[in-house]
Amino acid sequence: MINTIIFDMGNVLIDFRWKALYHEMGLEGEKFDKMARATVLDPVWNEFDRGEWTDEEILEGFIRNAPDIEKELRDFYGDRFRGLLRKYDYTDEWLDRLKAKGYRIYILSNFSRKAYRECADELDYIKKADGAVISYMIKMIKPDPEIYRYLLDTYDIKPEEAVFIDDTEKNLAAARDFGINTILFTGKEDADRALAGYGVVY
Repeated sequence: MINTIIFDMGNVLIDFRWKALYHEMGLEGEKFDKMARATVLDPVWNEFDRGEWTDEEILEGFIRNAPDIEKELRDFYGDRFRGLLRKYDYTDEWLDRLKAKGYRIYILSNFSRKAYRECADELDYIKKADGAVISYMIKMIKPDPEIYRYLLDTYDIKPEEAVFIDDTEKNLAAARDFGINTILFTGKEDADRALAGYGVVY
C-alpha cells in the first residue's frame, strides 16, 4: 500500500520558466539558443545544482561557454534570476489534500543554492513536506544513485510504499532501481490519474 509521495520540484510543483525568462530578456533566435546552451543545457548547470562550486565559479563557467553574450549572462545571473521560478497555482492545495489524507510527503529535487535563496518567496510550500532532500545541500544530484539511498535512509522510506513524481525519465529510472514506484509528470490531471492507479485517494 502506498503511504508516501515523493515530489520533484522543477516543472512539477514549481514552474522552471527559463524559456519565458529569456524571452522576457529580449533573447530570441540564435541569441536565445546560445544562452540556453551556455546555461541550463550545459553540464555546468548540473554543478550549479550539486552545490560544490561557488556562485562566482558558476557564472564564470557560463561566460566561458559563451563569452560573446557575457552582458546577457550577467544580467540573467543578477536581478533577473528572481524571475526564474513561479509556484504553480495547484501546488499548495495538492500537498494539503494529500497531507490531510495521511500521506507522507517528501521532496527530492536538483536545486541550486542561488535559486533556493533568491527565489525563496516561491518555495514556501516546502514547509508542508515531512522532509526534503535538496541537491546543493548534500552535494548529490539526480540521477546519481547515492541521492536516492540518502532519501530512503534519512527518512526511513520503504520503496515499495512510495511513489516518486518527476518530469524526467532518467530520474525515474534511477528511482525504480531502488524499487520505488514512479510517475512521469506531464501535468497535474494525468498525475492524479496515475496516483489513483496506485490506490492513492485524496
